Amino acid sequence: MVLVRGGFFQISLTACCVLACVAQAQVPRPGGSNKEIPILFPRVEQEELFLQSIEAFDAGQTNRMMQLVDQAVAIDPVNGYAYIKRAQLMDLVGNNQRAAADYTSALTYVGTDPKFADIYQMRGCAFFKLGNLRAAVGDWATFLRMKPEKEAEHWQIGVAYALLGSHEEARKQLEWHWTVNSGDMEVAFWHYLSVARMEGVDQARAALREIDGEERVPMNKLYELYQGKATEGDVWLAVAEGDPDAAEQTRRKFFAHLYLGLHKQAAGQLTAAKAEIRKALDIALVNEGYIGDSPGGQLRGGDIARVHHQQLQRMIAEQQAWLEAGQPKDSAGTFVAYGVAMAGLGGLIVWGLRAQRRRSPGEDAAFEADEPSPEPEPVGDTEPEPELAGKS
Repeated sequence: MVLVRGGFFQISLTACCVLACVAQAQVPRPGGSNKEIPILFPRVEQEELFLQSIEAFDAGQTNRMMQLVDQAVAIDPVNGYAYIKRAQLMDLVGNNQRAAADYTSALTYVGTDPKFADIYQMRGCAFFKLGNLRAAVGDWATFLRMKPEKEAEHWQIGVAYALLGSHEEARKQLEWHWTVNSGDMEVAFWHYLSVARMEGVDQARAALREIDGEERVPMNKLYELYQGKATEGDVWLAVAEGDPDAAEQTRRKFFAHLYLGLHKQAAGQLTAAKAEIRKALDIALVNEGYIGDSPGGQLRGGDIARVHHQQLQRMIAEQQAWLEAGQPKDSAGTFVAYGVAMAGLGGLIVWGLRAQRRRSPGEDAAFEADEPSPEPEPVGDTEPEPELAGKS
């Protein structure tokens, strides 16, 4: 896992052209006909507009680019290729909402042919960047059903499971990934999180795989931290080691904050974890290449940091809500209960005052003299009770 995590999912604009122009696809026609419909090559006018849009993007003319791709799609609005191409360009400018919508439109026209499985992979990445993790997992699961030979390579779905709190699924997927990529230290860190949240930090340390060949600083020192053999201070000493240039130091700080945050989350320190991930995200937001600006099918470190930060905010809010539900403080319910209690107390006081006013003068005098009240006078023709024996 690196700043750009594409792997077998890297799909360039040229490759996507090949993808969308595969000879035939089963597309149901209106009325129920299942006749094979060819996936059309883009019209000459469409292709020209797409080329112009890429030139506009390279020139920094984003608004112009978007106008051109919209014109291209409008020329032939049933051509799935056009939607894929526009979705990829939307991905390049970070418009993930439109990218996801265009991938959906493309799937309407190309159907469920396995030749187009990569559209699910690309839409899953768009959903992930939008923070819609369940939709992302759903698309990636569909992609893997269509291309089961890719399952072991798919680290993204493992990270999404971990962020959702589905730690058993995350653990299984990440361990499966190690069968084809045993040197991925970042996967080891995400695996650590899932084991720690299920079984505790000690078990997570025991389950850490031995990773060789990691050359990025401060990854090895972070690994020692996860092992319990280094401190956070050691990680920051490694970040400064060797007098790195500005770009290298920025990259080191990004990874340090990102995986210090993950380490703190594994220990249950959600607020501290959120602060670290926020610092990683701040670095990503001002550095080109950290946030997903790729033509689909990829996640970058900044994309993961952004969604991770959102998930931590949600978890902290839920935790706070549970605490407030268990111990209400300064809530509307507390004020209502307080008001009811005070009203009841006031009623008792009024009742007591009224009862006091109804006393006879003799009763008041006896009360004020601190003497017992006289026995009540017998009523009617009752005889006085005889004295008990032994009474003086």
